[in-house]
Amino acid sequence: MRIKPGFAVVTVLVWASGYPVGALAVAVAPPFLMTTIRFALAATLMALVALVTSARWPRGWSLVHTCVAGLLVQACQFSGVYLGLRLGVPAAVTALVISCTPVLTAVVAAWVFRVRIGLKQLLGLAFGIAAVLAALWDRLGSFGSGAVFTVLGMLGFVAGGVYQQKFCRDTDFRSGNAVQHAVSVPVVGLLALTESAGVTDWRQLWLTLVFLVLVNSMSGASLFLVGVRDGGAAAMTTLSSVVPSVTALIAWPLLGQTPTAGVVAGLVLGFLACWLGTSTPSSSVARTAVEEPANGR
Repeated sequence: MRIKPGFAVVTVLVWASGYPVGALAVAVAPPFLMTTIRFALAATLMALVALVTSARWPRGWSLVHTCVAGLLVQACQFSGVYLGLRLGVPAAVTALVISCTPVLTAVVAAWVFRVRIGLKQLLGLAFGIAAVLAALWDRLGSFGSGAVFTVLGMLGFVAGGVYQQKFCRDTDFRSGNAVQHAVSVPVVGLLALTESAGVTDWRQLWLTLVFLVLVNSMSGASLFLVGVRDGGAAAMTTLSSVVPSVTALIAWPLLGQTPTAGVVAGLVLGFLACWLGTSTPSSSVARTAVEEPANGR
């Protein structure tokens, strides 16, 4: 199923906003402490939403698979991303690393589900690479030692997206979101115990946390779950090809980083990548990608 344009636009805006706001958060607080608070709040609020709306909760192996996907997508991805930001990786460069996920996800998903990547999807991946390079060409040398953790976060995102598509397509996004955040709290909580630094500005921390919880954890994670269910992991991660340019635009008023001509070029190329990468594959391929997860549960 093709991901609808409106859904794609909202998802990109939600994902892109998380990087500069996350940079503001880790500027005043240790990354794992901040992530622990964020996940705990998101898990509590999503659990309330699931209970009030009578969502179906995963049980048995479905619960196990939901927990594994949550540890990869939430704990691994965001622990790596926020630690990288704390160690000096710029928000826009972080978006560049995460935007490499379409290539890896498409390859891994094609191997796992034994499907061919269509010509439009290949062109979408090519435009996606061009988009992120154009958007951040003048910042490619900004990587430091913290980029290692950012890459680990990206790998968690890739693995979690494919795992989600294979084993969790029938999981309700409301209860699934709550479970995935809840299971990630102890992991990042233990990592938070290793941090010695404290919070330097509680007001800024809580303001950014409110945004990250409501917009990124609750809305963003739910959009990801719904998108993977309806369009597949490869199509959803293709949306991240336009994220660096949008991140750079959002970071302009928040972080004082003026967008370059490459950002504008990245926006154009990124939207082309999103359109091509999320287009509907051939019927046989689409049928295989949908049926395979059901057979694998």
